[in-house]
Amino acid sequence: MGNSTIKDLSEILARAGSLFETGSSGFVPTQPHLFELLLDAVETIVFVADTDGRLRYTNAAWERLTGFSPTDTRGLPNAYYLHPSDQDRWVRFLDASKRDPEGHPILVLRFLTRSGETVYLEASAQGLISNDNICRGFVGTLSEVGNRVQQENIRQATHRTLDTLINNLPGLVYRCRNNRQWTMEYMSKGCEALTGYPAEALVNNKKLTYADLILPQDREQVWEHVQAALRENRPFELMYRIQTATGDVKWVLERGHGNFYTSGELLGVEGFITDITRERHEQLRLRSDSLYDSASELPTPALFLDRIKMALLNATPGEHPAVLVVHLNQLQNWHESLAPEDRERALLSIGRRIEGALERSDSLCRWTRNEFAILRTRTPSVDDAIKLAEKVQKALRAPIGDGDDAFFLTTSIGLATGFEAATTDSAEDVIGIASGAAARASNIGLGRIEIANLDDAPAA
Repeated sequence: MGNSTIKDLSEILARAGSLFETGSSGFVPTQPHLFELLLDAVETIVFVADTDGRLRYTNAAWERLTGFSPTDTRGLPNAYYLHPSDQDRWVRFLDASKRDPEGHPILVLRFLTRSGETVYLEASAQGLISNDNICRGFVGTLSEVGNRVQQENIRQATHRTLDTLINNLPGLVYRCRNNRQWTMEYMSKGCEALTGYPAEALVNNKKLTYADLILPQDREQVWEHVQAALRENRPFELMYRIQTATGDVKWVLERGHGNFYTSGELLGVEGFITDITRERHEQLRLRSDSLYDSASELPTPALFLDRIKMALLNATPGEHPAVLVVHLNQLQNWHESLAPEDRERALLSIGRRIEGALERSDSLCRWTRNEFAILRTRTPSVDDAIKLAEKVQKALRAPIGDGDDAFFLTTSIGLATGFEAATTDSAEDVIGIASGAAARASNIGLGRIEIANLDDAPAA
């Protein structure tokens, strides 16, 4: 029953002299009345309590639920039908309704049945105030809410379990807004172990933003790669570097996805970030042990980076190295649809086509799952680098594969050149900037060529 029903009920009961009389002991039932018969047909418990909180009247729903008859109930102290831990709460609850007659407080309490079982009832009450402004008792309702309480307990237990699991993962679970600050709305407790900062310092940018932790030379490629994935509504995976509260630099692996409304509107970004510093260093060590990939016969990333370093070291005025990153749009989806033996064949075919557009002095490397990287050691101008990118795009226009597996690739290319201030230690930064430009090109539109913003280049 709602609050308006209780108010109407209290007014009726206050006037119903044929149903209740007021004596020195409180409310005492008199002769049955049609109104009482109507109350007995209601599934919700209707009660009248005296000023001490003892039930002086209950309709038939009380007996149906608890097993106590109305006659038995009138002679029992409330300790018989109220859980010991809720007896004081019941008194305070009624006292609140007496002090604020118009407030109609609501409270879930544990009641005991005749057999000793516990039932959860939601109580709502109103004080019965006489003309001389004295509280003569209380009228109210008790509604069975056991199923609701059980579901809430299950929900809370599940939440505690998930919270325990999340906070014990070796990394950081997050939810953030899609802006350049990566404004965090939630971060698990793994934040402090990973970054050195408590989650509270980063949530809602209280003391610093998550973008502040990302190394400046990695920020743009992180932004562009995530935007490319969101635009295609696919998960993303990327590696980049952060600086912790102690000044240490860590390599992290981030896996995430966009959280979208059913209408397609982006709500935010969710994911998991973990420390891969040790694995990254080991990976680079293993790469350095092998100079060429056995399947493609192309230089490994380690050898490719070494060639970039040498090109930067040997650069001359007017002829700078150019690094191109060729992003193969939608390659991942098509690649996963192929049989395993066809996947390598397709990648070999793509690599050979790109090689056909290069000069013998150029270097080609499969940089990531869906990216190839190109190094031209001497490029007189940006226009020459653009012509090379256009030549690569032309080489990849014909379909890859045969028959039903044939697929038309579109490419987005980012190029970086003119690194006059770059050092030989900046090879990863250079290719990172080119990769960010490729992701930016993909966001602008398929088949684009984007020149890297040289303001992102690392200083000497």
